[in-house]
Amino acid sequence: MSLKDLEPACGLPVKFDSETCELLLGERLNHPSYCVRKLHDLGSVWANPVTDEDRVIYRYTSGLHLPGDQQIWRDANVIFGIVIFPPGTFNGEYVKSSGQFHPPAAPTNQATPEVYTVLSGTGHFMLQKASYDRGYEDTSDPVLVEVQAGESFVVPPDYGHLQINPSDEPLVFSYLVMDGMKGQYNPYKKMKGAAFYEMEDGFIRNPNYDPSLELRIIKAGDICQLPKLNENVTYQRVKEILPELKFITDPTAFSESMAL
Repeated sequence: MSLKDLEPACGLPVKFDSETCELLLGERLNHPSYCVRKLHDLGSVWANPVTDEDRVIYRYTSGLHLPGDQQIWRDANVIFGIVIFPPGTFNGEYVKSSGQFHPPAAPTNQATPEVYTVLSGTGHFMLQKASYDRGYEDTSDPVLVEVQAGESFVVPPDYGHLQINPSDEPLVFSYLVMDGMKGQYNPYKKMKGAAFYEMEDGFIRNPNYDPSLELRIIKAGDICQLPKLNENVTYQRVKEILPELKFITDPTAFSESMAL
């Protein structure tokens, strides 16, 4: 067992086994659900058919909190969770998630944002814009955000997103999202993935999308969507400024200055 301590990065007593890519949660934490997604769960979104033996592709927790903090997070209607991806490729494509859109938050017709912070490794976050009221068929602005350990970024309203591990080490990141948000996965399944696939030898187009779409690539380190969350995005820091993060549950509070 080769353990890495994530507490300096996230502020919570969490470690991970770099060989098995399992999260180990400290005794002071609540008892969240611990979910897994397997290779064949993503069968409809790989670039090429995958016939490998089924295995875990990624693991994630539900909302984490320290003793006495449950009501703070409940009042904010926000959860702080952690996700881990092993390294690897399947038929030349890097390990990834299936992709999801967030549903609109009442009373608006906009989807809620999400905040990601890479705690260990390197993450590629593939985004694309589409709207619920048009059946997610108006895809535009595909953009890949490169995020290094210690960096964060915000997924704007109405952007579908998936995560990719392009490196040879585990990818671990935290997420901040509206509690109870039910991800919409069918748009990605219907289109057999995102508009672009990231392969070992570069990006290729998904032929099910408009061929005129062009992929933008940006680095999280080159943007500053939230100055107060630009560095040291720990559990404690986020808890301190939760009142300033209303956009997580109210997309109308998302500032244009935070656009990608």
